[in-house]
Amino acid sequence: MFHQPSGIAPRQKIWADLTDIEAVEVLNYVQSASPGLNLTAAINASLWDNFVHGMEVVRPNKEDALNFMAGISEHPPPRYARIAIHHGTSQEVYWDEYLIGPLPVSNETNIKPMEYRHRADLEHARNLVSDAISFKEWPYSIAQEVSDITQDILQATINAGGRNNPDGLELIFRDPWVKDGHILRWCSFQRAGARTEAATLLPQGLYVKLDTTGRDPEKWKVLNWFYNGILYNSTDEFRDVWQSPAFQKAPINWDGDWTRIEKPYSDDPSRDNPAPVMVHPGGARYQLDREAQYVSWMGFTFYWSFAQSTGITLFDVRFRGERILYELGLQEAISLYAGSDPVQGALAYLDRYDCPVYADFMDTFIYDAERTQRRKRTICLFEYTADYPLQRHSTAFYVTISRNQYLVLRTTAVVGNYDYTVDYIFYLDGTIEFKVRASGYVQGAYFMPGESQEFGFRVHDQFATSMHDHVINFKVDLEILDSRNTLLKVNIEPKTKSYSWSEGEPLHTMGLVRESVPNETGFNWAANSQSMYIVVNNETQNQWGENRGYRIMPGSGIGTPGHLVAKSSQSLGKSASWASNDLWVTKQKDDEAHSSSPRNAFNKDQPMVDFTQYVDGDNITQEDLVFWINLGSHHIPHSEDIPNTLQHTSASSVMLVPFNFHNRDVSYQASQGVRINFTAVTGTTAVSFLGHHFQDGIILESKDVAQNLSLYGVEERQVRKFPYTEDMLSL
Repeated sequence: MFHQPSGIAPRQKIWADLTDIEAVEVLNYVQSASPGLNLTAAINASLWDNFVHGMEVVRPNKEDALNFMAGISEHPPPRYARIAIHHGTSQEVYWDEYLIGPLPVSNETNIKPMEYRHRADLEHARNLVSDAISFKEWPYSIAQEVSDITQDILQATINAGGRNNPDGLELIFRDPWVKDGHILRWCSFQRAGARTEAATLLPQGLYVKLDTTGRDPEKWKVLNWFYNGILYNSTDEFRDVWQSPAFQKAPINWDGDWTRIEKPYSDDPSRDNPAPVMVHPGGARYQLDREAQYVSWMGFTFYWSFAQSTGITLFDVRFRGERILYELGLQEAISLYAGSDPVQGALAYLDRYDCPVYADFMDTFIYDAERTQRRKRTICLFEYTADYPLQRHSTAFYVTISRNQYLVLRTTAVVGNYDYTVDYIFYLDGTIEFKVRASGYVQGAYFMPGESQEFGFRVHDQFATSMHDHVINFKVDLEILDSRNTLLKVNIEPKTKSYSWSEGEPLHTMGLVRESVPNETGFNWAANSQSMYIVVNNETQNQWGENRGYRIMPGSGIGTPGHLVAKSSQSLGKSASWASNDLWVTKQKDDEAHSSSPRNAFNKDQPMVDFTQYVDGDNITQEDLVFWINLGSHHIPHSEDIPNTLQHTSASSVMLVPFNFHNRDVSYQASQGVRINFTAVTGTTAVSFLGHHFQDGIILESKDVAQNLSLYGVEERQVRKFPYTEDMLSL
């Protein structure tokens, strides 16, 4: 019998985000219960004060969550919040994280430092950008000191006419790094690109290296200048050579129409004709419980939650009533660049018309420096019909075909110059796909003849692309019926075999070799796709005696997802060790909840979360398994990436596919289709529709095919401050 789930969440949502009331209570508690923290209200604080930098809910331990969902525990797991505090009152600036709970605040509530597995010796997360204002304004003052030079060689000066002057210069900063106790960073001079926000396409080939150790800008130093392939050891040396007759200028990388995304007028008249659109004439076929953040569709049910640091996470994903995932969500994203200049050569970002008009849109909320930020319509949910069938078959007497319909939960994260679209896709057969697409202005390099081609391609007069790796990590806590699972590796290998019917002649063929993976490990997708990775439950078989399971496989993206090419990158240190392989499998531990931390970028050699310690050889046969799976690509931008990378060429995905989980394909119970019987002799045709089909026309209004884009935007409101007052709860 087909399992038809309810649209109302069966249990209280235990992964809910913090409410405004909880956030107010937590901040008031921290201020009153922890005078030793010496906190200043963020609205009044400077970077020389201690203040609450951010806050998120701490999700419950898995065992507690499962016991509550199963009805074993009558009460939901206790709720806790994690707060990050910026400590700025000393010369050594750092962050600390604290655990506060249980919530709501009561006499049982307490505060204690967050503890990270394997990092008991790390007390704080150092902030290498201790004074963000000085860290930006001081380099600008250095750039102003050489305005006569930049006016000559670049025909522009820093901030000429203000920061929004399209002809002025801006600085792009490489992340700081520590060497021999000194905090160092390179800065690149870029044209502002204020007409199009295309500064990343407009490097000018001038770079300055700074020593910003300590908090006193008077003690900061200029170490080097780099221009036209020559390194200068001081500003005076650079100026002396510039004034000499032998000084050679490099061509300027000018802004222009080549950086513009939109073309207001088109030579193609077809652009003004309406394009095909999807409509939803019968209304949504899924059920959405907005308050509980719970969805059901065609046998699938799941909860979703949102966090500032990781975005959307799915919980308790079931198909036809059986749990297949406890948790699925984004963990971290990096882009590691290569190039011949000081910025592209070591750039590493630790990153943390979109939906059909008929989609359901949801807002998200984040808590940043004691403010609630409401980001409108940042998540959408919709059903879609693919442009290819789910199934088809033809014979001389009939043809049968089924529509390929699927459900999508989507959000977009804007990180610097790139927009990342993240999809969770559900198919009628029980397959789940998670997919990322990227689009935006590429981060490129000033073109240097004889050098740039080693790392990219020339795509404009003085602009070359920079090769880079995108690696995006997801936590995949598969739960095939229960928490006792095994990873099975099935290899496809050549073999030579004689058969009873081959008259003794050995035949060259192929066969399957099965092996269980015994211990925690990392691995890569096999060459020629000659290995399959299947998560099975050895204690549960289907009707045919095969262990029920789900296969992990590359999805519908562009090629097989990649991992980092560069090993032991100094730019990343140990902060993203999860990116060195395609997949990892570990035994589930509550204190190994995430593969990374938002503060790993500032402690790359001693990261707050050190993933290298997760893989410590635990046995994983019939254990609770967690997979850490990377999406991504080796991006070699070319001229068609100008001005923006296109999403259909930059997608990466992985699918979780039923593998002997059912007795047969189950999509036939839910898919819409048609069977046409015919005979060539009589010419008669009989048509049988499977599921709904249109017999009458439909009437559409403009709102059915065009979105109200005026709803797009960000709303920010302050809902709490110190001192705490009761009226904060009404804001």
